[in-house]
Amino acid sequence: MNKNILIIAIALVSAGLWWKNSSSKQALPMVGVIQVIDNPALDQARKGIFDELEAQGFKDQQKISWRYESAQGNPGLAMQIAQKFIGQGAAVMVTIGTTVSQSALQVIQQSGSKTPLVFSCVTSPVAAKLVTSDKSPNKGISGVSDYVSAYKQFKYFKKIIPTLKRIGVVYNPGEANSVFLNDEMIKAGKDLGIEVILAAASRTSDVNTATQSLLGKVDALFVNHDNTALASFDCIVAAGKMQNIPIFVSDLDCLPQGALAALGADQYALGRQVGKIVADILKNPNKVFEKTMEYAEVVREEANEKVAAELKIVLPGNV
Repeated sequence: MNKNILIIAIALVSAGLWWKNSSSKQALPMVGVIQVIDNPALDQARKGIFDELEAQGFKDQQKISWRYESAQGNPGLAMQIAQKFIGQGAAVMVTIGTTVSQSALQVIQQSGSKTPLVFSCVTSPVAAKLVTSDKSPNKGISGVSDYVSAYKQFKYFKKIIPTLKRIGVVYNPGEANSVFLNDEMIKAGKDLGIEVILAAASRTSDVNTATQSLLGKVDALFVNHDNTALASFDCIVAAGKMQNIPIFVSDLDCLPQGALAALGADQYALGRQVGKIVADILKNPNKVFEKTMEYAEVVREEANEKVAAELKIVLPGNV
C-alpha cells in the first residue's frame, strides 16, 4: 500500500474513534442562575442553592454545569440572559430577585420554552404575577418567598425603640416587591402607631438623594427587601450616621454593614430550600414539574450591639 494512503487511512480511523468518543459523552445538565444584583443577602441565597445541590450529589462540572450571571439591576439584561440560557438548553433556570424572575418568566412564555423556572428571594410571587396562588400547584414554575409580616417587624423594632413614631423607607417604585410591601407597612404602621414616610429611588444613583430627603422627618430608616436600596446600602448607612438615625433591615446579612436590627428570612437557609426544589427537578427530568410555592422556613431576629452602643441605645433583655 502506498505510504501516503496508509497515513491517510490511519488518520481517518483515529478521527472516527475521536468522534465516537466525543459524541458518546453526554453534556452535563445545565443550571442557569440569574441574580438581580450583587448584594450580601442575595449572594448568601445563591451560596445556599449551590451548597444544597452539592450536598445532594450535583457537583459543578461533574454532575451539572452551574452558570451564574448578574443582571446588574437591569430587567432588559435579565431577559437577554434568560434567552441565552434557554438557547443553551438549560435543564432548569433559577432566578434570585423579583424583577429577574418576572423577566425570565416572560421570556419562557414568549418563546414557548418548557424550561422549569425556580425563583427565590421574591417577597410576593402572587403580586409579581409569577404564580396565581400560593396554595395551588403551578406548572413549570415554583420557588421560595422571603415574605415576613411587616406587623411582626414593626413590633420588634418598637421593642428596641419604644418611642418609634415615624419610619422612613427608601424604595424603587419599579419593584413589585416594594410596592406590595409599602401597602403592608402602611397598614401595620396604622395598627401600631407608626407613620411610614416613603422616598422613591428608581436607580441606585437616586438612593442618596431619597435618603437625605427623609432626614429630620423620621425616627428610623427601614430597608425592606428593596434591591435598589440594598445595592446602595452604604449610602443609607452613611446618611443615618450623620444624623444618628438607626437603620432597620429585613435582610440579616446587612447587620455587619451598619444596621441596628433585622427581622427577616435567613437567606442562606432559604437558598438551601430552593436547592432542594432544583435537585428534585434534576433527579426527575421526565416528570412534569408541578409544585406549590414555599415560604422561608427559617426566620430570625437579630440586633447589632456595636451599632446600638454607638447610638446610645440600650437593647432590652428580650432582644
